[in-house]
Amino acid sequence: MNKVFINGLKIIGLFLLGFLSVVLLLMYTGVIWRSPEHYSVAAVKDFKQPVMSMEEYSNVPGHRRPYTFHLSKGDGEAYIVGIEHTKDTNNPQLDTINRIWEDFKPNVVLVEGRLGFLFSGIQDPVKTHGEGGRVISLARRDKVKFYTWEPLKQDEVNMMLKRFPAEKVALFYSLRPYLSNYRYGKPANPAKNLQGYIDSRTDYDGIRGEITTVAQIDSIWAADYPQEKDWRDSTDEFGWPKGELSEMAAYSNELRNIHMCTAILELMEQGNKVFVSMGSSHAYRIEKTLKEELRRE
Repeated sequence: MNKVFINGLKIIGLFLLGFLSVVLLLMYTGVIWRSPEHYSVAAVKDFKQPVMSMEEYSNVPGHRRPYTFHLSKGDGEAYIVGIEHTKDTNNPQLDTINRIWEDFKPNVVLVEGRLGFLFSGIQDPVKTHGEGGRVISLARRDKVKFYTWEPLKQDEVNMMLKRFPAEKVALFYSLRPYLSNYRYGKPANPAKNLQGYIDSRTDYDGIRGEITTVAQIDSIWAADYPQEKDWRDSTDEFGWPKGELSEMAAYSNELRNIHMCTAILELMEQGNKVFVSMGSSHAYRIEKTLKEELRRE
């Protein structure tokens, strides 16, 4: 083999090794943030007081925002902090997070979502990851262990597939991040944005390959939701379109809340002080479930 070619491969290999070493060093020192680990529960609880459904919640006349409450049992404590999702660094709700954090002094944190990478010092945590970014920045500052309270995606997908067709589950997971982020502004290229979600959010056993193009989503949307605005101009801020999508959103939300409540109680049972951040609707809907479970124990 040509020596020049071999030497070129060696140089490329050394470069890649050096680049990987730098990335790992930046992760180790906290310059690059990694996604929070999932908190794996020992066993999902079967709650006597079910978590309030989205349908029930839609009939609630209103409640305070932020929605916060404190729990205690033995040596364990938890502070539930429900925030209206925001990426505005000047939002006064962030002051609530700061105040409760300083007063409560938690030793473990659970946050909503699977927050991705962030370059500390270059990207703002709130602008990049919303209120969860603020919570994780506090956890990193105080060296507090943090997790996402979301269930593992494959586990959630498996549960969804027991109730809904694979193609529709793939549709839901493709659209969910698009409709959620639309509240912050319409992307410059909706189709390109959605294609990225199709590629990443359907790469799970059971739904892989069910939907591969934006054209497929256009076709399903036109057939199932002819009276709704195009998905390119839709948001889930005030709910999903009535029908199978709204049923999937409600069920997915229910699965997430059950997993979160189980994690909170398990960490409390271990004597931890748990700081939990989430959307305000989650906080309101889980309050009775958690308090009733603690009362019964």
